[in-house]
Amino acid sequence: MNNPRFPFRRLPDDLCLKVLETLDYYEMTAYSFVSKKAYSMVKSLREPISWVEIEMRKSVEIRLVTCGSDDIYVTLKSPENDGESTSLNDLPASVKVSHLDPEYESTWSNQGLSYKQWIQCLSSVFENQGQTDVMFHIRQTRFAVPSFRNTFPKLKRLFVINRVYDPEPTDEDVLYAENFLKVFLPVVEKARLYRVPIRENFSLQHIGMTNLKGLELGSDHNVKFDDLLTLNVESLNIDKTKNISLRDLNRFFKLWMKGSFPRLKEFWIQIKTRTVPDWNILLKGLKAKEAEEEIHRRFIIKNCRGVFAELLLQYVLHNYCCVSISILD
Repeated sequence: MNNPRFPFRRLPDDLCLKVLETLDYYEMTAYSFVSKKAYSMVKSLREPISWVEIEMRKSVEIRLVTCGSDDIYVTLKSPENDGESTSLNDLPASVKVSHLDPEYESTWSNQGLSYKQWIQCLSSVFENQGQTDVMFHIRQTRFAVPSFRNTFPKLKRLFVINRVYDPEPTDEDVLYAENFLKVFLPVVEKARLYRVPIRENFSLQHIGMTNLKGLELGSDHNVKFDDLLTLNVESLNIDKTKNISLRDLNRFFKLWMKGSFPRLKEFWIQIKTRTVPDWNILLKGLKAKEAEEEIHRRFIIKNCRGVFAELLLQYVLHNYCCVSISILD
């Protein structure tokens, strides 16, 4: 990487650009770290990529998803630090890079660049035609939260995942999750939270009031009816809840019919149940008109503004019932 065989840097700029255009994404990525000028030249080509994924574990994993099959995988390895938090302003211990097949890695120098600089360079060297997603893994991510600020490019989606189920998470885990949610929720459009430990001082109601376009709550966040009243989002997806009943959903849809939740465009919820649900409890007073008969029951309702919505009712796998509402254009 530091000793390219072909003497790019000795070529006139216009000829160098011509040669750069013949390289694949891996080679262009490697060359962009040779110097500031090399980075600027690669960036000036405006080569397109589909999107960028940044995954925060013990190390930082970055994937540049190209428009073909030549994706770039970069892992910024963290030094051994006895479990203490690492700042994104620190230098990674090593840089592992692969493409085509992530099983085959090469090791690059860290170039004297911090995690923050690597993230920013890799996220901007190509023309991102999609979005930048960031994914945090609770209990694996141990980077200092203050160093997150002003590090990441403009984000659209945030994923926060807790793979280790613990009904009583530690105060440290809760505080860590709350702190980076406070950093990122105001700047992203969509968020998916999976078993994220949160408590009353930073509840689902605080999350719902950040005006997200989309919010997904995976694997039961103890969502209650009162939480639904504060979730000011366009799209809401709740998976495997046990504290919301069909009667609660009936109240929710009646409020929508009276003009509440004007931003709502889609709502999907999966409720745990061991028996076939009595859909009449949910439909009571909605003046719903059943559409043509299908495998699942489908109804049309209308609110006070004249907006129509489709209700879809399903019973799945003898364990869950699924209810969704979609606003019709």
